[in-house]
Amino acid sequence: MKAKSGNIKNEMYDWLVSEINHAEELGIPVAIDGKVYSSQDADKLHFMMEDSYYMKSYEGDQAGKIVRIDFDHIMSV
Repeated sequence: MKAKSGNIKNEMYDWLVSEINHAEELGIPVAIDGKVYSSQDADKLHFMMEDSYYMKSYEGDQAGKIVRIDFDHIMSV
């Protein structure tokens, strides 16, 4: 069971880092639990996540342009 939990953590971490990298290329800030992170914070994120699930949402301006991507902690494994 522990190995499965580790896989989930690694998959979530890889997904978040991938999303941050892509957003940085587009000039869009990414916030995780309300704090803005960059790809340079990848090590902090791996430690912080501790087998958690995150939900992705978008913040847009009045014209519908995405101005920020948010990831919010929804539960722990």
